[in-house]
Amino acid sequence: MLIRKLFFFLFVITAQVVFAQQNPPVTQLYFDLLKAQHTYDIKKYNTAANLYQKLYTRVRTDEQKQKMLFMIAESYRKSNNFKKAIDWYEKVINAKYPDPKIIYSYGLLLKNFERYDDASRQFYDYLFEVPANADAEREMKTCAIAQNWKANPKKYTIKNVDELNTPYSDYSPFFVNDKLVWSSSRSESTGNEIFEWTGQKCSDIFESVNKNNVWGKKTNLKGTVNTNFNEGAAWLDSTATTMYFTQCNGIDGKGVSCKIYTSYFQNNAWSNPQVLPFCSDSFSVGQPAMSVDGKRMYFASNMDGGFGEKDIYYVTYDHIKDKWGKPVNLGSRVNTKEDELFPYVDENNVIYFSSKGNIGMGGLDIFKTQDSAGTFKKAENLQSPINSGGDDFGISFNYKNYKKINDTSYKAIDPLFPIGYLCSNRDGGKGDDDIYSITIKPFIFALKGKVYDREMNTVLPGAQVTLTDEKGIVIYTLKTSAIGEFNAELPLNKFLNLSASNPKYFKSADINISSKNMSKDSIVELTLFLDPIPAEDFDFTLKGIYYDLDKYDLRLEAQKVLDSLTTILKNNPTIVIEIGSHTDSRAAAEYNIKLSQKRAESCVNYLVQHDIAKDRLVPVGYGESKLVNDCADGVECTEAQHQENRRTTFRVLNSDYKKKK
Repeated sequence: MLIRKLFFFLFVITAQVVFAQQNPPVTQLYFDLLKAQHTYDIKKYNTAANLYQKLYTRVRTDEQKQKMLFMIAESYRKSNNFKKAIDWYEKVINAKYPDPKIIYSYGLLLKNFERYDDASRQFYDYLFEVPANADAEREMKTCAIAQNWKANPKKYTIKNVDELNTPYSDYSPFFVNDKLVWSSSRSESTGNEIFEWTGQKCSDIFESVNKNNVWGKKTNLKGTVNTNFNEGAAWLDSTATTMYFTQCNGIDGKGVSCKIYTSYFQNNAWSNPQVLPFCSDSFSVGQPAMSVDGKRMYFASNMDGGFGEKDIYYVTYDHIKDKWGKPVNLGSRVNTKEDELFPYVDENNVIYFSSKGNIGMGGLDIFKTQDSAGTFKKAENLQSPINSGGDDFGISFNYKNYKKINDTSYKAIDPLFPIGYLCSNRDGGKGDDDIYSITIKPFIFALKGKVYDREMNTVLPGAQVTLTDEKGIVIYTLKTSAIGEFNAELPLNKFLNLSASNPKYFKSADINISSKNMSKDSIVELTLFLDPIPAEDFDFTLKGIYYDLDKYDLRLEAQKVLDSLTTILKNNPTIVIEIGSHTDSRAAAEYNIKLSQKRAESCVNYLVQHDIAKDRLVPVGYGESKLVNDCADGVECTEAQHQENRRTTFRVLNSDYKKKK
């Protein structure tokens, strides 16, 4: 009798709150309303959304309809069905729902879609209605932080693992020994029970083996681990023979809490699960994660004494005595008044977990912390792209594919293979919660430059820019744009050579670039100048090639000048040149012709010895026929003036040379 009176009292109070009426008549509508409210309160959100939708068609006043619309929208938001939630929120807004909490809730939902500007405006408007609200002020700051993280993502690539995911919830991946185990509410799950929070089947634990980055068959675990109700969030030891996992509602569905069980792989199947001793019917415990040394288990729980909804705890384990200690809360640097869930411990005892209460990008974000002399470090957000506007949780690493290089980043052994996995319901997924792979995104090493005509100081369109590696292998070639520009992303961990060329210009000297030991994104900006190939009637004087009087042997300084000419010829393998040698006017003209011819041939011989094809070189002795000053026969001149005439020149004869086979 007392229970019936209490039930009726609660019903009357709830009905009065919802409809703002006094002494409402006891009708079926009010009982259905109470049922919907109770369903919502016990977090059967998907079922509550369906009940409220039916009630919406039965209520009559605008106030009642507004309330129903809000409860439908909130039910979908809390069941993480963000796409349906935003549709219903728009209906609530159009209905001009008077309670300002809709503004705050709508802002949270907009964050889930990474619409941070729109969300921030909602929180700003909410502060007009509810001044100095700490939650709204915090959320405004969070929107600005999230936008910055999104604009400056960390060096990871997050990719949907299509072959593992379904239209249903696939979550909490754990990788060990080339095997991934995860939880899923897909159609192959055991039994036909529907989880009323999500409206999907209860989840089972599945597994798949990865060979050469290809996933094998996706199957339920063998044995008695999976039941008609929810199993999930498993942890396995390095041999994949001991497993801890979460089970909710008991094997018969009559339990009211989640508990952690253990099972062993024996005779090709998993043994009957056994519940751990620190679990209870009065609170939930789940999502186990063991430290590498096996001495601590981390988990999530809503046991008394926490900071909020669910907190992260750890409990010690003595494997020799098979004895578990008492749960210890990780403290206020980790836990908040909201949910902290899905812990994971890596090889360096860094604890990863997801949180709704710490500053994040929307929904659950993945954070990390570490025990430091008994005090856990302040939770650190992993930022974008690990985190998104959706719920991001259940991270797990592939120890074969990563190595720790410092306290904050990981470097993949092979960037094509994942270093880990996480699950998320971020926008663009295949279904509800999906499994995503994590790979290292290499640093970007970009090249940006322009090519100019040196003589005219104008840009040079159509010039070819060539990049080769240290072995001379061409990596790629580019053409400059109409404004002489070129852009490219350079390969990493190489020594590179870059040059520019054009058929009517001398090729530039090689520029050496190193992309070794990159530690951040870098851009190399270059400006290259090309010298036009002169007309055939234009001579270049090779300054420094002088000869002793009446000699044709090359001086040491002359050899250095010819080395430069060698470089020009090697950089421009299609040009054929004339090597011209000149004398002063002293001695007979015929003698000077012969002397200058020998001098020109000495230059050619030197170039041939340095691997320049002889048929690209034409030696010509001009004697005293092309004096550069007035020091002709009979004119008195200084030695310096006579030296000006004893010179060597070259001119381009053609630029279409092809090597003979």
